[in-house]
Amino acid sequence: MENPVRNINLCPTCTPGMTHAEVLTHESAETCAKLLRENHADYHIFTTEEEEKGIYLHNHIVHHDITLWALGASPSQIETHHKRNTLYQRDPPKREERHVVQEMSDPEKFKSLLGDEAYYLDFVHFFEQEIQRLGYPAVLQKYLVDEGEVGMDMLPRMYMGYVHSLMHIGIGLEFKLPAIMAEGFAQAAVHHDYWYTDFLHRVETDAKRQEESALPLSACVEECLKDPVVVHCSSIEYFQQFENGKFVLRKEMVRDGVCANAGKELGRIAARYRVDPNDLERATAELINTAVYAAASAQLPPHECRYDFFLIHGTNSSIWHTSLLEEPSLTNHQKARLLEYTGRVILMLYASMGCPKPRLDWLLSQKPKLPVSNWTIIFQRACLHEDDGHMSKLVRAIAHAEKVSKPFDHLPEFKVKQDMFLPAAAAALDSGSDRPMDGTIHFDLIRGAAWPEAWSNIPVRAGW
Repeated sequence: MENPVRNINLCPTCTPGMTHAEVLTHESAETCAKLLRENHADYHIFTTEEEEKGIYLHNHIVHHDITLWALGASPSQIETHHKRNTLYQRDPPKREERHVVQEMSDPEKFKSLLGDEAYYLDFVHFFEQEIQRLGYPAVLQKYLVDEGEVGMDMLPRMYMGYVHSLMHIGIGLEFKLPAIMAEGFAQAAVHHDYWYTDFLHRVETDAKRQEESALPLSACVEECLKDPVVVHCSSIEYFQQFENGKFVLRKEMVRDGVCANAGKELGRIAARYRVDPNDLERATAELINTAVYAAASAQLPPHECRYDFFLIHGTNSSIWHTSLLEEPSLTNHQKARLLEYTGRVILMLYASMGCPKPRLDWLLSQKPKLPVSNWTIIFQRACLHEDDGHMSKLVRAIAHAEKVSKPFDHLPEFKVKQDMFLPAAAAALDSGSDRPMDGTIHFDLIRGAAWPEAWSNIPVRAGW
């Protein structure tokens, strides 16, 4: 019998999303749901083998298709983007084995299979069964926020591979799609970037001692800039690794740069990012605002504005902390802890890009290519961008940040003010070209925003 968890459906009134276009159609909902079902059945969560590039590249179809739906894309737009991005997907490494899925109920067997991509499909079906058996709230408790052995192992895995698993679970929560949540848990289960575990567990322990006063996340960004060890822990050299003319990451900037060279120093700063469980609405908005701030302000005059590929992963994932905030099965303590983990990973990404000096004024002074009057125009433009979803997610995250930041616009820790969000989204779209990607290679995003070498191919702003 088909597991009902695998039912994937969208509805303009039932599941429009937290931030969406004014007009959503049933036709687009049906098209998007059909394509999500195909992706769920046909493709692996990774588009490359780890040996190929030194890291995994991810299947972004779920994020992209659903974001396009929320931004008001037509059925043909959703299908065109989807088909283009199926061209480089992989089949799952093997088909599901029923006995393996059954054995995963044994905690020791479950633990023994973690970190092995060969078991991705088995993990998907295991988590589908867990959601059917227990309900998704109990699965969230056991595999995301519980502070026992399983939860403590799984939570850092949500951030491995640049936060993609947390994005999956968040978008599944937002659009009421347990099948997508199962994919997210399975994706986390097969990652093995254990430097995240070491760093995040150590910082959590240090934070409990409260040896220094707590700071908002935006202040922690400023503290990073004051520490020369953190500022210089990474290097542009991580993005200058090529084999047979193709970019690779045999040496990885978070592992070999941040954690190896500034683990103690960044850990001290990250431990100061502590969230009061009684202040969740403001804290959630502040994390989302700071995630936009870190990415949007990472500019380098006199060059035209661009966004950093890795910094936007913090931005794009931040939106789903609103889903987690609104999830009634999570306690205030658990919601605060999730914010702390995400905030600390945003700091890891920021340090890995060289701690780019914030230059919001440069971003805001850029003349837009097209009139910028409302979000409807911005959303329509995002639906035309022919990448794998990074741009549309970024635009939607910026729009969402404007909404959740509004009640707190007067507070100094909210660095991005209400009149800045629309120009920030327009600048992102203006950075796009007619050929944003070739396969999995991005042309419109830079890597390593703090270093001049990353900007060498970016034009100087006209009139400079």
